[in-house]
Amino acid sequence: MKGYHNTLRIRKQIVDNCKISTNNLKPMPQLEIRCGLKGGLPFEYLSTDIYSGCLSIENSCYGNCTAALFWVDKGYNFGERTINVWDAKLFEEDIINLPKDLKWLRQGWVSDCSFSQESWMIAAQMAKILYKHDKQLLIITKAHTIPSIDILKQLARTKAEIRVSLSALDNKIEINRRLSLLNKYRNLGGLAVPYLMTAKYKNIKLQENQDWIVNYVIENDYIAGEHPLRISKFNILMKQMDVGGFYHPKYPDQYWFGRLLSHIPNFILPAPTHLAFNYILKYNRLSQKGNDAIIGIEKNLPTYADLKNNVINFEKELNSHAAYSIQK
Repeated sequence: MKGYHNTLRIRKQIVDNCKISTNNLKPMPQLEIRCGLKGGLPFEYLSTDIYSGCLSIENSCYGNCTAALFWVDKGYNFGERTINVWDAKLFEEDIINLPKDLKWLRQGWVSDCSFSQESWMIAAQMAKILYKHDKQLLIITKAHTIPSIDILKQLARTKAEIRVSLSALDNKIEINRRLSLLNKYRNLGGLAVPYLMTAKYKNIKLQENQDWIVNYVIENDYIAGEHPLRISKFNILMKQMDVGGFYHPKYPDQYWFGRLLSHIPNFILPAPTHLAFNYILKYNRLSQKGNDAIIGIEKNLPTYADLKNNVINFEKELNSHAAYSIQK
């Protein structure tokens, strides 16, 4: 990976200043995998995570995981994850109750379905049920494990979209694994989407890493998404951030820069919270799309220029559509 810097040493520093002990915490509760409002989820387009819990506090994504802090505060060990209860019949009943014009469903919201082959298989079964009812599964993952070729083929047949999260903060091993999933899935005909977490860095190596990923996306003809990285003001990583950012109106202790790549045609897909009910992705290469508009992407998160010009204009929308609130 010539030109990409290994950031493992930086990653080891990324832990919030708040010291949290996991002694005497309970294991995460095991939940039924449901979807939509009638299934108890806060949005129609959302399902329960396949796993209850995720990474430990010490290993949380960039030292900034709202879900981990929420569950620890409630007395649970977020890092002691358990696979949730999968009942295909119950899940299909929820699917039948979803709005007919809703064409997609996000798999989970506070964890990752990629921790085991078992969880990947459940995701493939979810996608098959959705496809039967003219809907597509949308998975966002950091590719902790790569599913078998058989599972990837099942997901591709049911038009599941796999968004693989990437960041300049990832080390070389992580980047290799995540790009491997993207490439394997697309080669099997799957809808593979690089999902880049962006920020303005004053650390030159991190700037170069981000540029490397952007160039990889362009050179390999991917349709991609961008999501601005939010960093807690207590996080040691703040020392690596450029000046001129903004504190998020929904999370006032978190620093971000808005979207930075709106001028690049590949980075067209918005965060799931900004997708319309009729969203459908039909292409796995930008060149296939041509001049066609992708259905259901009328909105997006503000750009850095938007925020710089008038951050107040976006506060109401961000409070309504930014990262999900944890439900009690």
